[in-house]
Amino acid sequence: MNVQLRTFAILSVLMLLVSGAWAHKPVVVDGGPTTAATAYVIADPSVSQVGYHERTATQPELWFTFHAEAGDKLSLQAGVPKIDRYQDLRPVLALLGPGLPSIDVPFELPAGYGGILYSTLDETPVVFNEEFTGTDSWQFAAHEPVLAQSGDYYLVGFTSNAQDGKFWMVIGTKEAFGFKDILSLPSVLFKVRAFHEIGPFGGLLFWAMFLVFLALFFVFWLLL
Repeated sequence: MNVQLRTFAILSVLMLLVSGAWAHKPVVVDGGPTTAATAYVIADPSVSQVGYHERTATQPELWFTFHAEAGDKLSLQAGVPKIDRYQDLRPVLALLGPGLPSIDVPFELPAGYGGILYSTLDETPVVFNEEFTGTDSWQFAAHEPVLAQSGDYYLVGFTSNAQDGKFWMVIGTKEAFGFKDILSLPSVLFKVRAFHEIGPFGGLLFWAMFLVFLALFFVFWLLL
């Protein structure tokens, strides 16, 4: 087997590890302020994708935007890094779209849009361990709205009572990773762990990458 085929085989194994162990494809890790005009575009809302955000006065919301068809069922969920000072932080998700009812939110709605609010204020979260990154979160209930109208939608994450702090929001359930995603994994891993305020080295993803890179080193060494 030549070096290209060996490298491809090793990377394929890593991709299988990623798709089987890390369900959420990262969209953004602490990506700064967003609005309806600068929302992160979600090409396929059925794919499980996560955005990590730190709410401050200058970046109060995290915005996703996507197109959906009538009859599509979404999957939406929020969580908070398991850090003591955030134990009372409660994120809110707002699904905005055409034909939805009027809602009261602390930001300007796109013209002609209504929405549905998913508050976690009265929820007791469960502890969720993301083994691949080695991070822990307080996770809130998932919601699965079925859309009645085709069009462009927004998912907006913010916090109850304008509390500053970190939260994440997820859309979709389908696992889908490609080689481009694999190439960004080391950077994403370190950013996600830093977001959760833990050291850079740890989790199944770190050790999987370490073993793969070690295997690649030996492949190239043997071929020298």
